[in-house]
Amino acid sequence: MMLATTRLSPATRRRSAFTLIEVLVVVAILVILATIAAVAVPKQIEEAKKGKAQLGCKSIETAIESYQLSTSNPGLTDEEKMPTSITDLYQPPWGAASFLKDGQSNTIDPWGKPYQFERRSRTDGTAYVFVFTHAPDAANTRISQYGVGPNSEPRN
Repeated sequence: MMLATTRLSPATRRRSAFTLIEVLVVVAILVILATIAAVAVPKQIEEAKKGKAQLGCKSIETAIESYQLSTSNPGLTDEEKMPTSITDLYQPPWGAASFLKDGQSNTIDPWGKPYQFERRSRTDGTAYVFVFTHAPDAANTRISQYGVGPNSEPRN
């Protein structure tokens, strides 16, 4: 007895694997997507750090205002009520609680440097506190509670 074997025609045969060209096309698409992500993500991370630094400046500005308005503050004039350093905000010299939510960690910007502040006067003579830091980018971008870069200065 002879066994009959049937052969499938090429049209009815199922493909069970990808061709080399198909695999190369998929790999090329993945490489392109990875390249786009590798270029875009670091820029977005740096922009997020700048935004976080601006919020940190606003937080310190609020802490300085609270420090000045504290009934425990022994200063008599506006100048005497001003903190002498950023340390005064989380360790007030008269022993009060910190004016910053997370204490000393709130005084460090996203790049590990301490925030800075100075007392300034507007053109109309009113005083304000300017809190700032600098991003370690090529332009050494200044960041304050008012904005980033050219927008870091108050408008009035």
